[in-house]
Amino acid sequence: MIQKIKELEKCIDKQGKEIRKLKKKQPRKLIAMKFVGVIFDPQKFKIGEAEINDALSDGFEVLHDFETGGGIVMTLGKWKKRR
Repeated sequence: MIQKIKELEKCIDKQGKEIRKLKKKQPRKLIAMKFVGVIFDPQKFKIGEAEINDALSDGFEVLHDFETGGGIVMTLGKWKKRR
């Protein structure tokens, strides 16, 4: 019985080390960031909208958005798989 408990403890310790190793290793890496402002003005919002759509079609993803007094600023990121 004591032998089995020791084996289980050893296995749990080994798995814990593997989990910590996996947490450190990220599957992808951020290679580019872009901040795009969108002004809430009927004549100007299309400019920011087009820039965001272009970035999204180029592989960027939305990371965060910040509200400002006159609009929003979108934070976009482009990722690459790690080897």
